[in-house]
Amino acid sequence: MKLGKFNLVRQKRLAQFALYGFLLFLAFSIADLTIIYIRDLMLPSEAPPQKTAKMNPQQFIDRNQFTGISSRNLFSSTGIMPEAITLKQDDTQKEDIPILSALPLNLIGTLVHSDPSKSIAAIEVKSKNLTGSFTPGSDVEGLARVERIERGIAYIRNNNTNALEYIELKSAGKVSFDASKAAAVAPAASKDVKAIAPNRFQIKRSDLLKYTNDLSSVLMQARAVPNRDPATGEINGFRLLDLQENSIFGQLGLARMDILQSVNGERIDSIQKAMETYNAMKNGNKIELGVVRNGKTEVMTYEITQ
Repeated sequence: MKLGKFNLVRQKRLAQFALYGFLLFLAFSIADLTIIYIRDLMLPSEAPPQKTAKMNPQQFIDRNQFTGISSRNLFSSTGIMPEAITLKQDDTQKEDIPILSALPLNLIGTLVHSDPSKSIAAIEVKSKNLTGSFTPGSDVEGLARVERIERGIAYIRNNNTNALEYIELKSAGKVSFDASKAAAVAPAASKDVKAIAPNRFQIKRSDLLKYTNDLSSVLMQARAVPNRDPATGEINGFRLLDLQENSIFGQLGLARMDILQSVNGERIDSIQKAMETYNAMKNGNKIELGVVRNGKTEVMTYEITQ
C-alpha cells in the first residue's frame, strides 16, 4: 500500500518537470520564430551618407630651396666637378704665429692635465715681484691672458698688442700630472735639509729659494696623485706614489704613500691650491706640513734660517 503511494507521488513530480520542460521549449521556439520574422525589418533600407574627406591644399615648394643640394651633386648631367668646400679666411682670421714675449713674465713651471682647461702654469710677474698660478683664460695681472698651456711653455695673448706670444721654462723640464712615470732628473747632490728632531727640520733660505724657483725639477723628483675622501669623493690632499732616491722630498722627511694634506693650516684640495701654497713658502720663516702616514696625521715642521 505504502509502495503504491510512493510511486504515485513520484509520477506526479515527473509530470510536473515534463510540463515545465515543454513550456520552456515552447517559449524558446516562439522567440526564435519571432526573431526570424522581424530580423529583416531591423536592417537599414538605405546606405549611410558618405563623409567627404577634408583635403589640405597642396603646398608647392620652390625649387630654388634645393639649389644648394643640386649644385653639390657630383653626378649631375653637366659632369662639372664643384669646387671644394673650404673655410674662407681673410687676413684678420689667419692663425697667429706666436712670438717670444717681451713682457716681464717668467714661467716657473707647468702642470699639464688631460683636460687642457685644467692645466696650470706658475708665472712670476717680475714688475710686481709676485708669483701666481694661472689656468687657460686667466688674466695675468692685466698684462696678458693665458691662451693655452703645454709642456714647458705657456701661450699668452698680449693685452696691449693683442698678439699671440709665449713664455717658456729656462730649462727643458716639465711635469705632466697624469704621467705614468716621473722623468729622470738629477737628485740633490748634497743634503740641504737638516733634521734637528723627529719631524723637525732646518733649511737655509737660499736653499729654499733654489728649489722654489725651479719648480719643474722639484716636481720631477716625485710622482703624486690626488687623494680623495672615500665618503665624499672630494680631494683632501695629494698622495706621493714614488720618490727618487736622495730627492728633496726624502730630505724633508717624506716617504712613499704619504698624503700631503695642508701647509701652514691651509688645506690642499686642488692642484692650483698646491701651486699657490708652494709659491707662498718663499717668504715664510716657518713651514708646517700636515701629512697623513699609515692612517695617522703628523705635522712636519721646517724652520727657515738665514
